[in-house]
This record gives sequence, structure tokens and C-alpha cells, in this order.
Amino acid sequence: MISVTVAAQGKPKRLFGGNFRAYGSGRLSICELEKDPNALKSNEKGFNTTTVKICRFVNKLIEFISTLIHYCLPYFFTQKQTWYCQTARKEPVILEPGTQKFDSPILFEIFKNLEVDDLSNCKLVCWKWNTTIGENSADLARTKTDQIRILFDEGEVVIYPIDEKKCPIRHPLPPLQVLRNRLRHLTTQSLFVRGLIPVESGPVLRLLLSLTLRPQQMYFIWSKFSPDSVSLFEDLVKQNAETVTDFGLEECSPSHLLTDRLLSPISSHLTSLRLWNNGKGSHYGVTDDTLMRINNSILKGNSIYCEKLGTKLNK
Repeated sequence: MISVTVAAQGKPKRLFGGNFRAYGSGRLSICELEKDPNALKSNEKGFNTTTVKICRFVNKLIEFISTLIHYCLPYFFTQKQTWYCQTARKEPVILEPGTQKFDSPILFEIFKNLEVDDLSNCKLVCWKWNTTIGENSADLARTKTDQIRILFDEGEVVIYPIDEKKCPIRHPLPPLQVLRNRLRHLTTQSLFVRGLIPVESGPVLRLLLSLTLRPQQMYFIWSKFSPDSVSLFEDLVKQNAETVTDFGLEECSPSHLLTDRLLSPISSHLTSLRLWNNGKGSHYGVTDDTLMRINNSILKGNSIYCEKLGTKLNK
């Protein structure tokens, strides 16, 4: 697994901006933050409905004119066939596949037996198949990755494959709805998030809560959380408590982010805790109850690695 400590290096200074544009690339647009990932713009709905109605009208008009001409001038079409085609040609009859008549539950049972590559091809067949796969993505096969880095300060998403010989895949940071669609078919061993600002923290954490990434390693660096998003962050850790064994916060605020509620779900099987605030003093809201759980885990034989824990804990 790629070390998140190594991944965090190379950026000695965090450049916070007052607007949504960081250096070199775009941040999340303010108009995209609070949108439902499954919502569609009202003007897009109107445009699509109008376009469909126009297409249907034109098709019906062409069918009517064609039928009228065939009825009024049958001799013309008979002679035309004699001139240009000596032998009668039969047009092939295209039958609708039986699979198009399957209901979504039946399709779901079929898709459960397919691999990731096959599911990707099935998504291109039709809208119905694409919708069925999207709605049940949590229960279908997903691609395993080594690490997913979401770099908000650079406007980039980097996905590292399991195979170390393969190069990481880099994408410009898309809107949250698109990001959700791209990540919902993935699982990862390491989730690395860098450069959150308070106004983005709530929508981004809700996005992560809607996914099932199941990371073993969770690391947030240079991130500022709004007061309302602290509870969402605790819910995110709790949601992945069964898999997270390596947890880290580096130069994150507010200072009361690290509490019993945050660490308790993962304290019994934690193997690595990384806390670093660049030498700034702070009092974390971690009490003896959580420390005793960590101590009991050590007594059971679990080794816990703590890096740069240079701040005071509340008793």
C-alpha cells in the first residue's frame, strides 16, 4: 500500500485562497455544492421534453406523407422497384431482444454474476441497463484500487491501481455529481483527501457518505471543516469502522475535531494513528475512555503506531 505520509510530502506550504479558484486549476463551483447527485436541471428536463416532442411529430408527419404517396401512386413505386432492383429484396426483420423486456429485479440478478468489465459494457447497452447498474452499484462487482487521492487544492483526482506496475490515472476534479458516479464503482485500500475548505466540507462529506469505498487507511491533510460538517466527518469514520485501521489528520481544523466520538468506532482495531498540527498547541477532546480502549487493544497484542502526537489530551 502506498504510504499516505509519503503522499503528503512535496507540498511544504498550503496555499489557501479566499475564493473557489486555487492555483493552477478550479475548485468546486459554488452552484454545484448543494445539488443532489441524482438531480437534473429543470431547464435540461424542459429541453429534453421539447426535443422529444418535436422528433415524434416529425416522425409521424414523415410516416403519414409516405403512406399517402404509396396509396395515391402505387404504380410509381412498382415501376421504381422494376427499374432499380431486378429481384425482390426482403428487408431483415429486427426483433426486439427478450432481455429488453426483463424487469429491473431480474436484470439485477443477472448483473450480480458479471465482472466489472462486463458491467461497464452493459452500461452502454441502453438507459434501462445503465440505471439498474447505477442504482445497485453497492451490491455489484467493483474495481479494487490501491489509493484514491482527492486533491481539492490542485483540482485533481488521482487513482492508483492495485498493480504497482501500472501508472496512476489522473482526472481533473469534476462536479460532485460526476465524481460520485465515477467513484461508486470503486473500492480502495487508502482514501487521501487534501485541501478542503469549510464551504466545501459538508457537500464533500455527504458525497463520501453515499459511497462504499471501504478504505483501510483514511488520511485528511490541510483541511478545514465547518462546524456543521464535524458530525458528518464522525459519521464517515463510523461508516467505515469495520475496515479503517490507519487513521490520520494533518493540519486540520477546528482543533476539537479529534474527539471520543471520532475515535471510538475504530479504537479497538486501530494499528496506526497519525496526528500532526505543525507544532501548534491544542487540546483534543479525547478522554480516558478512548485511551483505555486503545490500551486494551495493545494488551490483546495489537501494535499501534502513533506519529507526532505532540499535543495534550483531555482527561
